[in-house]
Amino acid sequence: MDHIIIGGGASGLMLAAQLDIKNTGSSGLILEKTSRPGSKLLMSGGGRCNITHGGRMKDFVSAYGDAGRRLRKCLYRHSNIELASWLESHGIGLADEHGRPLTCDALSDAGRIFPASMKASDVLACLLAAARSNGWELRTGSEVTGLSQISHSVDRSDYGPEDRSDDAPCCWKVSLASSEVLYADNVIIASGGVTFPETGSDGSMLRIAERLGIQIMPPRSALAPVYVSGYPYGSLSGTSLDDVIVRVFSPANGSAPGRKVSEMAGSILFTHSGFSGPVILNISRYAEPGDRIELSYGRSLEELPRRMQRVITDRARGESGDVRTSVLESMLRSDSFTVTSIDAHGMVTAGGISLDEIDASSMQLRRYPGLYAIGEAIDADGITGGYNLQMCWSTAATAAETLFL
Repeated sequence: MDHIIIGGGASGLMLAAQLDIKNTGSSGLILEKTSRPGSKLLMSGGGRCNITHGGRMKDFVSAYGDAGRRLRKCLYRHSNIELASWLESHGIGLADEHGRPLTCDALSDAGRIFPASMKASDVLACLLAAARSNGWELRTGSEVTGLSQISHSVDRSDYGPEDRSDDAPCCWKVSLASSEVLYADNVIIASGGVTFPETGSDGSMLRIAERLGIQIMPPRSALAPVYVSGYPYGSLSGTSLDDVIVRVFSPANGSAPGRKVSEMAGSILFTHSGFSGPVILNISRYAEPGDRIELSYGRSLEELPRRMQRVITDRARGESGDVRTSVLESMLRSDSFTVTSIDAHGMVTAGGISLDEIDASSMQLRRYPGLYAIGEAIDADGITGGYNLQMCWSTAATAAETLFL
């Protein structure tokens, strides 16, 4: 076998949709752990598939935090314009979040970008069709349980004819839960993260990679609601508030105050059990249990939603029942809570295969020739708004370009 992709999610299918192996005489196999590919892609954007974001790629870099600088090469080389053009060339029209049609020429002023049908299933069908057309075989229900490097001097007579390449020794052994063993010149880890185990993103491939000696940054939920102690706004569930400044501070250490970890501004959403909304989702990757989260509402009491006015006023009452003006003003400036947890089912995973291990110009692991990692399996994640699917595209296209050479 020439190429094996581990994972039939967004990044794995994007790679197969771009790498035409049929006309090169190569063989390629996609191994999907679950019974159907692309399950998480179908969930993206609330089922609408927020496929990318408008604007210049120069502005994308900051959307991935520290990882953006490391991935700049592949982001610039395979941009949102390229992704949009590819989709259009394969019959997928584009629209903004309000359903207004877009063309590639109009992406510079667009925000979140969706398929015109607003159906993630159309994007998945397109990727699957392109992968099949390119000559890739897809196997579902194929769980990878082991991965090992094979010496080039190994006796290749043990390989089946379908596993042998005529021009290069197979260098990777892939073991399956079914006890089947496959060999491939190139293996691409596209197995996702840890936040949706029912879709196959359960972190098992990260553990397998770690056994190889690959550095794994501890995976954790990101783009997730944040839960705090003494959450007072359950009665406001469904209420949102724009232009809120949110800060995260590490815990105080003795007499030393906590260090500010992150600060962002945007809309929050009150749920029955915690904080959500775009700014909370984006800042969640920087928050840990025990941290302090502060919300500055940036408005007077009278400018808040009426139900929120009542909650804050009640919270500011003293034992006598009188409203303590100083406490009320302090809450409006900086409503402070202690983080108890981050929702385990965030939209993406922070952490994964360390970028120190990866050559971002090829997505090949530096110490492991023939082994690649793309998409959510790597230690890179973006803010909400289509940036994470764009990262899947950019890393997959970079690997595909390298494998084609």
